[in-house]
Amino acid sequence: MKLKTFCIALLLVGMTSAGAVLAQTLQKITLLHSQPQITSAFAYSSSLPIHLGYFKEEGLEVEVNAMAGAAAAMQLVIGGRADFAIGNPSGAMIAIQKGADVRFYYTSIRGDIFGVALPAESGMKTLADLKGKTIGVSSFASGGTNYVKGLMKTVGLESGRDYNIVEVGVGARAAGAYRSKQIDAYSLWDEIYVTLQQSGIPFSSIIRDPRADGHAVGSILAKTADYTARRKTLIGVARAIAKAQLFQYTNPEAAIRIHWKVYPQTAPRDGITDAAVKRELNVLAVRTVLISKNAMKTNKWGDLPRDVMEKFQGYLVATEVLPKAMDVGAYYTNDLIDEINNFDEAAIVRQAREFKLP
Repeated sequence: MKLKTFCIALLLVGMTSAGAVLAQTLQKITLLHSQPQITSAFAYSSSLPIHLGYFKEEGLEVEVNAMAGAAAAMQLVIGGRADFAIGNPSGAMIAIQKGADVRFYYTSIRGDIFGVALPAESGMKTLADLKGKTIGVSSFASGGTNYVKGLMKTVGLESGRDYNIVEVGVGARAAGAYRSKQIDAYSLWDEIYVTLQQSGIPFSSIIRDPRADGHAVGSILAKTADYTARRKTLIGVARAIAKAQLFQYTNPEAAIRIHWKVYPQTAPRDGITDAAVKRELNVLAVRTVLISKNAMKTNKWGDLPRDVMEKFQGYLVATEVLPKAMDVGAYYTNDLIDEINNFDEAAIVRQAREFKLP
């Protein structure tokens, strides 16, 4: 009896030690998001792979932090203070043309999310109506800032001369800026526009730039040296996110509830109710196609075909975000995409459909 007890105790110690070793072997990674608040629309690259264990399956322990814009996040990666950044790749493309040794390799949102929104009660109907007006952006480092500057130039209007741009953040602050007459219109992005309309600010139109239909957002940026030195890590981070994209695409309600559990500060102040979840589902619906596997008609998660990238670069040059065109291979690579896509999709779909939050 004593021998049996001793053996059981020894087994338990061994299991505990094995668990401790496993925890120690997880590689710690810092992943930056290029928006001030990580909303449920980005659950797939934050809360979901953490809560569902997708990062751990890749041997990773990932800390996800929010940043005020892609430029700031990218600089921390360049400076070695963060491992990866997720955001609009245009900032990285500018930096690469100036000699920054970084590349992006996986894009979660493939399509245009931006646009200039005209409040319904303003009476404005065209971009020309914005002459002499003030437009709110989330931050001067945001993709929406470059977007509105490029779009307004198509009607001959220049920032600082014909109209003004001010920072208004997102959420309640952005809504308050309009209600207090600090701004006349917005240059934000799709999910924020849904939440603003839900808060009582309807829009007569959201004007998009037809040249930007191949826009890329949510791209993962890493140092060029890491593509050789940390190849497995790069694949692991993106594969965990691809799994989470599929989970969110399959069961967006579960994604919302998980996100609010992991990031309670992003949940509605009046509580997590069925009505609140329904409202948030309407927000996520604007991204359904853009985060889908076949967004680029390639039936792959995260890739960007070369012709799409060339069109995207052409748009950025035309809008003077980029000073010149160059070989788009300098900005990104699809070399890791096949390995990133190598996972059991049926198992993820089954998990998402059967998921019940405790």
